[in-house]
Amino acid sequence: MKASATIAVARCGERDVVIDQRCSAPFSVRQCDGRILLASSAAAPVGGDELELTVDVGAGALVSVGSVAASMVWPGVGGESSSMTTTCAVGDAAHLDLSLEPTISLARSRHRTTTLVRLGSDATCRVLEETVLGRRDEVSGRLDLSLRVERDGRPILHHDERFGPDVPGAWSSVSVGAGRHVVSAVLVGIDPGPPEVCVEADRSAAWLPVAADAAVAMAVGPDRPSTMNMLAALHPALVRTAPVSKPRA
Repeated sequence: MKASATIAVARCGERDVVIDQRCSAPFSVRQCDGRILLASSAAAPVGGDELELTVDVGAGALVSVGSVAASMVWPGVGGESSSMTTTCAVGDAAHLDLSLEPTISLARSRHRTTTLVRLGSDATCRVLEETVLGRRDEVSGRLDLSLRVERDGRPILHHDERFGPDVPGAWSSVSVGAGRHVVSAVLVGIDPGPPEVCVEADRSAAWLPVAADAAVAMAVGPDRPSTMNMLAALHPALVRTAPVSKPRA
């Protein structure tokens, strides 16, 4: 199955208005409490599915995009791979907050997630991606992640990760060890400050400045609450607790 969703938002006076909203099953788009949320009308992605999300944030607009539930990646009958490609364009003086619910990699599945965010010269963003490696007492499938953020066509960040039982070093210290919840985030439009690393018995996190106004955060832990709590300790903007706004130092 091939399916896509397109969302375009423009600044109109003092309001941010959705000027284009198109989608095909299994995508469904809703607006709720100042956010744009994706919902699924069917099990997806399943092996063989090719899904695409396009977000266009006009100049000066502030947009928050999320989802209503986690995405479970199901194996295909013949072992086919699935994919989810997200492409975002953020105009001058605009801000994008992209934070979908976790992607859960089920046993025997094969999936690739690609996220590309293109920022205007003074645009900002908060992009957070969460991954769960298998359900309880289950080995995950193969999961390839790619996150890239550009400003004026030049990369601020390009980060690839690969998980699964067939990946060299899986479940070792060179990967995520025994961790099952993995988070990658990038903030653009902040004072990044110095790098920081937090390590505890079963979880760890790192804060890495990558530009004068940008930083990357990575964390891994046994579950979502403990992993997100560690992220919040690194920088409060990593965990959204208020209506979308441009990040502050």
